Amino acid sequence: MKRLLLASLALLLAYMGFAQNNCRYQEYQQQQLTANPGLAAIYDKIEQFTRTAQTNIIAGNGNNAAPLPVPDNITIPVVVHILYNQASQNIAEERILAQLESLNKDFEASTADMAKLPVYFRPFVANVGIKFQLAKVDPKGFATSGIVRKYTGIQNFLYDDRVKNSSRGGDDAWDSDKYLNIWVCNTVSGLLGYSSIPGGAKEIDGVVINTGVFGLGTGTNKGRTLVHEIGHWLNLRHIWGDGYCGDDYVDDTPKQQMANRGCPSGEKKTCGSTAHGDMYMNFMDFTDDACMYMFTFGQRQRMRNQFEIGGPRHALLYSTAITALPLPAPIPVPEEVPMQVSLYPNPTVNTVILQTTGGQNLLGKTAKLFTQTGQLVQSFIIQSNRQSIIVSNLKNGVYFLAIENAGLTTPLRFVKQ
Repeated sequence: MKRLLLASLALLLAYMGFAQNNCRYQEYQQQQLTANPGLAAIYDKIEQFTRTAQTNIIAGNGNNAAPLPVPDNITIPVVVHILYNQASQNIAEERILAQLESLNKDFEASTADMAKLPVYFRPFVANVGIKFQLAKVDPKGFATSGIVRKYTGIQNFLYDDRVKNSSRGGDDAWDSDKYLNIWVCNTVSGLLGYSSIPGGAKEIDGVVINTGVFGLGTGTNKGRTLVHEIGHWLNLRHIWGDGYCGDDYVDDTPKQQMANRGCPSGEKKTCGSTAHGDMYMNFMDFTDDACMYMFTFGQRQRMRNQFEIGGPRHALLYSTAITALPLPAPIPVPEEVPMQVSLYPNPTVNTVILQTTGGQNLLGKTAKLFTQTGQLVQSFIIQSNRQSIIVSNLKNGVYFLAIENAGLTTPLRFVKQ
């Protein structure tokens, strides 16, 4: 059994030599702590809360554990921010729904892959009791699909949270007390995803996933990068504890030296006399999608503790982003067409047409016709948007037409021949 320890800056930054290419959990947290050293105390406080709330789970007897003061089944509203630089990155809604379906099956331990689990690890498998569903109501109270699509000029995002900022080419987060934000974007080579952990700033809270591994793809891609990153979002560490035979603060996950890759088989003992070796099929390892398919009761408990009263994810239990009736859609305001006033034909001999389109209505306003020297030669009331003006009796020359209270900066000019 592992001894639970309080999180600390030293532990969080230790063994950086074990940083992996596909999940940048350690590097990202180091980046956050460097930018805001005060986060270390916040993380410690959350870790202390998690340990205090922890109910001891006897491996294989999780169904008899004391109930948590949170619902047996938690539903988390999700907003998926699609950032695309090319049309192919603007993934279809069907793919998003497929990802959420597989995500929910993994969290409830109902995937067909469970049949692959060695018999000695089957007593540890837990239904986490957490479901993810696209939001139905946006932060302003209006109906939403839970999907935001936005073109970006950024070709490859790093793990610097630029994707979470509209002014930097990304898209702003929705309120993290009401939504799980998932940003799907094209990332730099080798970066499949990263996640915030409880305690960070709300405007950067959520999960970032590479477009290529989001959803049910082909081959070994089963959308489990998202499962792994949401594990971090719910305060799980990598199963090897981010250090040589390290501690992930979960009692029923065996110690292991470091991350496993590929698709191991059989018992793989890397840290002393653990009963059956590494639990390399755990979602918090680095094995292939096709070879990871379980959370333990201890991991379940740690994730659910975040929703306890006073916990960092407690507010999500009261989100109405799925259950509330959306406000009626706002009535679109017609775009105002600027007023255009013209005279034609110009030059003219007998008749000139005063044509008015868009903007304010000129009907009933007084129009006055002047010579080039300012002499008033005609005055009339505008009775049509296409008003005929008889000018056959006027001498040849340049004339100006002014309309009272029409907002025209200069009078209209025409030539009488």
